[in-house]
Amino acid sequence: MTQKGMVDIYIMGKRYEVPESLTIMKAMEYAGYRLIRGCGCRSGFCGACATVYRVRDDPKLHFALACQEVVKPGMYLVQIPFFPAERADYRLEELEPTPEQVFKLYPKVLQCLSCGACTKACPQDLDVKGYMADIMKGDIASAAQKSFDCIMCGLCAAR
Repeated sequence: MTQKGMVDIYIMGKRYEVPESLTIMKAMEYAGYRLIRGCGCRSGFCGACATVYRVRDDPKLHFALACQEVVKPGMYLVQIPFFPAERADYRLEELEPTPEQVFKLYPKVLQCLSCGACTKACPQDLDVKGYMADIMKGDIASAAQKSFDCIMCGLCAAR
């Protein structure tokens, strides 16, 4: 039985009882895990702690930043193998803001099926699908405006 003010969470299949006010990251530390990677700024800016989790009796995957998301009863956390976010290397001052330039730097943009998984995965609640559509239409200025708060965590491109 869980004590008052505590919730059960599962990390790598093992049950832990943690204070209900903790973030995922702090709950993992409370449970005895020593975080060496994926903990970054701890303020929701860098995206290093991008996390995927499930909650008991909910078939959906949930996406969040571990430093910002507060634990929920029956939360299931597992480690995801490291996958580097593919990032283009460029000098902004040398680029023309055109769709062709975006496609050259990020060729996978052309494989977009408009399924919306990228928008659902974004822990910043950005309209990723919307700004991808703007890029396809050639409206780079609108895409830049919509994506301004992107923290480059890579969850949108993880599928």
